[in-house]
Amino acid sequence: MTSVSSDFSGRDDDADGVVALMVTGAIGAAVVPFPVGWPMFIAALCGGVVKIGAIYDITLDKDEAWKLVLQLFKAAGLMWLGLTVGSKFIAAILQATGAGYAVGAALDAAVSGALAYAVGKSSQAYFKGERDKAALGRKFREAFEAKKNNPES
Repeated sequence: MTSVSSDFSGRDDDADGVVALMVTGAIGAAVVPFPVGWPMFIAALCGGVVKIGAIYDITLDKDEAWKLVLQLFKAAGLMWLGLTVGSKFIAAILQATGAGYAVGAALDAAVSGALAYAVGKSSQAYFKGERDKAALGRKFREAFEAKKNNPES
């Protein structure tokens, strides 16, 4: 991994705090009906990426953050991403039925939290200098799986 600077002492802890807030925001958005929850989810991701960038002395606006989020999703692999994000849409359908709202919200919360964690951790790597698409994709997928398998971490 190439890095712009090797001294990130204290910054990683600050960035981890932002990642935790991203996860909380994403989970909160998951319990809101889809038309409102989806923009809240995107805002949590983009706002977090802007804040993480600032911690590592990189200034982004929300549009640039969204472009980075999309790059990270693409690095994870479009097929993998399609299957993962597809579950958010299944959750939205379950929520819309009324009877399946609790199940849909729980599924959406798990996926949204894991996606937010993956975006946060892979954006940390990006801002620390990692530019290799395969490495960023691997970091994204590993972070997603880690959070999905252990949501309390």
